[in-house]
Amino acid sequence: MKIKSFFIILVVVLFVYNLSACKEKQTKQVLPQQHTKFDIGKLLIKEDYSTRKVQGQILYLPTYSNIPNPEMGGMYDISAFIAIHNTDFANTVRITKVLFFDNDGKLISNYLQKDTVLHPLGTASYYLPTNDRSGTGANFIVEWIADSLVTEPLIESVMVGFTSGQGVSFISTGRIIREIK
Repeated sequence: MKIKSFFIILVVVLFVYNLSACKEKQTKQVLPQQHTKFDIGKLLIKEDYSTRKVQGQILYLPTYSNIPNPEMGGMYDISAFIAIHNTDFANTVRITKVLFFDNDGKLISNYLQKDTVLHPLGTASYYLPTNDRSGTGANFIVEWIADSLVTEPLIESVMVGFTSGQGVSFISTGRIIREIK
């Protein structure tokens, strides 16, 4: 008889527990993201004017859309995106060219129809899909200019591939070809 009473009490406890677990949970209200003004003066390290500044550059950016995979007997297709980061705290930069070339140096695509303005600390990105077949020598030429001397933008490509449970990812950084000082 004690076992039967134990099971009845256990069933009642589990029933009450389940009822309490089913109570409607209150969801937290998500407030819209608010931007605040960035105060450069709040930084502890002050500008000493020795930081290299330029007014424009043309960069070569390797972007591998396919890499050799001898174990699979062919090429490993990967997607990529390039990110152009304005690292200047106070000035805008204008992206004037984002040109994509294949392994043979043939222009494949012009990613810009018009100039893109990057506000201080802003970023622009451009995507290259996995099905691109431009090859191991694929690259971008990026041109940017500014109205005044600025800290150099950071321009990188990030390549990522996933196939049959395997993944690969790596980055490449742009190399300056020409610049305005």
